[in-house]
Amino acid sequence: MNIGDIVRIKTGSGYFEEDENTTCYWPESKGRIGVIVGQAIRLHIPAVKVLVLGDVSEWDEDELELVNESR
Repeated sequence: MNIGDIVRIKTGSGYFEEDENTTCYWPESKGRIGVIVGQAIRLHIPAVKVLVLGDVSEWDEDELELVNESR
């Protein structure tokens, strides 16, 4: 995933749910579309900064679904 790519947030409601293996502490963002605006600095987990719902937040790459590449 690169800056400018359009992504969909695919995580859950903040608790482990039966059909999901990730959590989300911002449930309003589930299913929303965002744009990658930067790379996040982490040691072991690839992460990016995403502009979604008018705010920039940090997401692990496995919590996102690529909708459209910028290239």
